[in-house]
Amino acid sequence: MKDAPTIVGLWLDGDAVSVDVREGWALTRDEADALYGAARAAGLGACLVSTCFRLELFVSGRRPAGDLLAWGRRQLAALRTSEDASVFRGAVDAVAVEHLFRVAAGLESAVLGEAQILGQVRRSRAAAERAGALSPALRLAFDAAVRAGQRVRSTTALARGSASTASAAVRWASDALGGLAGRHVTVAGGGQMGRLLVEHLASVRAASLTLISAYAPAHAGFHVIRPEAIADHLPQTEVLFAATDRTVLDRSTALACWADGAPRAVVDLGMPRNVDAEVQRVPGVALADIDALGDVVDAGLAVRRSAIPAAEALLSDALAELAEALETLSREQLVAEFRRRSEAIRRETLAYACGRCNDRTCALPETDSRSLPGPGPCSDPDGLTRTLTTRLLHDVTAALRETHDVDDDLLRRLLSLSDADA
Repeated sequence: MKDAPTIVGLWLDGDAVSVDVREGWALTRDEADALYGAARAAGLGACLVSTCFRLELFVSGRRPAGDLLAWGRRQLAALRTSEDASVFRGAVDAVAVEHLFRVAAGLESAVLGEAQILGQVRRSRAAAERAGALSPALRLAFDAAVRAGQRVRSTTALARGSASTASAAVRWASDALGGLAGRHVTVAGGGQMGRLLVEHLASVRAASLTLISAYAPAHAGFHVIRPEAIADHLPQTEVLFAATDRTVLDRSTALACWADGAPRAVVDLGMPRNVDAEVQRVPGVALADIDALGDVVDAGLAVRRSAIPAAEALLSDALAELAEALETLSREQLVAEFRRRSEAIRRETLAYACGRCNDRTCALPETDSRSLPGPGPCSDPDGLTRTLTTRLLHDVTAALRETHDVDDDLLRRLLSLSDADA
């Protein structure tokens, strides 16, 4: 991709950093908008992918890779002055884009083959587009990553079985309590994760299923209560899934509501965390955060692992296609830039010539006030075209005289010249 715009990636590796570190880097929407604003001001492209397992920032521009990586780290550090931006891994061009493809395919998820990550990548791309920060190079890369992720899911077994964070959460809670049938289950959060949890819980034959949401309407399949009523509802809750953007449960509330010490399971899917880690010390409570779900083993895991080589082969082909597309994009941008430069020269030449013309009956472009009246394009078209040709070719011919390592045959093709021996 050396001829294409540079793309760099910075990300938190979920396998290398703890949930505490990732929690510290959970960016708000306002912070993401601030980063996108900084990218626009710097003339760079940027796209943030924020999931419960990791945070990725991709940046593109016609600058050295080291400068782009340093810019990204500075922006992140400015958003989180209390955190250490050096924990972010960095990669350039093919390696950075390969990581994006692996994320979209579910190869980098806490739960191998996770289903909802592809939608998160797609929404991240759309958010950067709305913010005016998605450069042409990043648009190509993210579109290609989404297509590759879809291809992996449709043609390999990577997505087979319990391949989602929501399904792993339900499985963990079921294992912790010896089954969910007949239990009183509560889901806090009416977003995408909350909806996925409700879908997975629909078949467990729970005694009751309650959704805590500020906006969700009443539903025939489960109860809906508002967040302010959670303290009154918790005493009867045996299983709690938290997947929202705020604190749902602290230790003192858990002690007050669950003083009987009966077995309960709590799964915290939030980032930042929705449940105080000290809740796990409350008698009878088993607590899992997002990291614990990666250890959930189901019958389909071996099949999904066996699909990794096929998935990686598909991604390799998709990366090669993207490399060609980026090189084509680079050439198209050069051609567009050359055309803009040529048009500017044409306008400057016409303005100069018209500024020296005695005839003021025609519609004139903006002229140079320093020009002296004299013969203009209407009276001397030959002079005008000579001047235009000279100015258009001046920079090109000067560069050719100073360049010694360009293939002559390539130059002849670019300049539409006949063969040397013709």
